[in-house]
Amino acid sequence: MKQQKGSRLLYSCLNMRRQLNNIMSTGNLSQGEYLVLRHIRLSNHPLPGDSQHKNIKAADLSDILELSRPSITRILNDLERKGFITRNIDNNDRRRVNIELTEAGMEALETANNRLLLLAERLVAVLGEADTDKLIELIDKLAAIYKEIAEESGE
Repeated sequence: MKQQKGSRLLYSCLNMRRQLNNIMSTGNLSQGEYLVLRHIRLSNHPLPGDSQHKNIKAADLSDILELSRPSITRILNDLERKGFITRNIDNNDRRRVNIELTEAGMEALETANNRLLLLAERLVAVLGEADTDKLIELIDKLAAIYKEIAEESGE
């Protein structure tokens, strides 16, 4: 019985991820493109109180997003082809390539952020306050369990 319940839990988690990916991919950004743009934006435009402006490297994106370097390169190529980013050799260190968002990239990211916010607001409206709070608590607990398991296995 436990194995059956574990299988149902795994299926539900994977199904939720698949459905979210489908929703995210209906815009003009894939999930990977969205995440890359988001991290470029965060590195190029620090949050209030963080005065450090830094350009992010492809290797940094690979590490942060836990994607292979070829996957990051493919995503960056697609984003550059769409006109959402530019890549320029750093004048101070010619080995370094600076990745910057274009105005079109900022607009695409803002549109995706607004879509995700509307989705989240719709979920809250359908679930209600109490179930939303319970779901947040359970998802946080699940994430903590995943982290614990990963640390135990040395990953």
